[in-house]
Amino acid sequence: MTRALKIAIQGGPASFHETAAKELFPASTISTLSCASFPELCEALQSGLVDFAVMAVQNSLAGPLLPNYGMMDQYKLSVLAERWLLLDQTLMALPGQKMEDIQEIWSHPIALLQCCDYLNSQPQVSTKETSDTADTARMIKEGQISGVAAIASRKAAELYGLEVLNSNVANDTENYTRFVVLSREKQTNTANKATLLLPYPVVKFSLENLLGQLNQGTLELTMLQPLPSVNPGQPQEWVLELEGNKASCITQALAALSSVAPSYKVLGLYPKAEAPLPQDRQAGCLSPILTEQTELV
Repeated sequence: MTRALKIAIQGGPASFHETAAKELFPASTISTLSCASFPELCEALQSGLVDFAVMAVQNSLAGPLLPNYGMMDQYKLSVLAERWLLLDQTLMALPGQKMEDIQEIWSHPIALLQCCDYLNSQPQVSTKETSDTADTARMIKEGQISGVAAIASRKAAELYGLEVLNSNVANDTENYTRFVVLSREKQTNTANKATLLLPYPVVKFSLENLLGQLNQGTLELTMLQPLPSVNPGQPQEWVLELEGNKASCITQALAALSSVAPSYKVLGLYPKAEAPLPQDRQAGCLSPILTEQTELV
């Protein structure tokens, strides 16, 4: 009998991470380890408590979760696969509650950001950040907390017996998050997508040369953003993501990068997932230096 794979996720049952894990391992029997935070998730994988981890890295409305790329490097983890998941951000509360009864709306800060237009249309309601969308629904149910609504998935409303007050409260109903599978093992297989970290001097002094090298192949630059500095005042590393029509494009790009950035780091070589939205609708992935053609200072 095949052993179930153990997967670390951020959040608990009916969370978007759990849904993503099931979709990323469709042919496997899995059990999930719920983690309260992304560092806890990375620690669980690094320590060997789980076989893999599934972590969100990008949202089509809120943009990339840049600290998560830094954690991949910090914990020496590698990306194996990716998947985009449509998020059904749903407003829910205890049965019998009406919108006029709601004084607060609770959810994960990223979910609140994704739903800011709706929240701004409810000036009489305040918001509170929590660690997980689905777990917020559980807290409201178990605590029988009236006057409070949660933003979570419809699955969470069904699991915890909450009543849906409003469906699709995100700023855009086409609200997708990209999740990746993380492993302790570094992958060297060729693939048609690469996630890399570049040292700051390369981005500052050699960006034009670097992009010129990349343009020699059939490639698409899908992300170029500075990571938050671990130590204030120190130069940031930059995360770079490339997609190619075929694996040889990525191989050629890495060879070209070696001439201008020999100290770059590979966070993952893996099969690209079909993006549900065009690149110009992926919020905050390309630095202004590309979109505005300005120099770094």
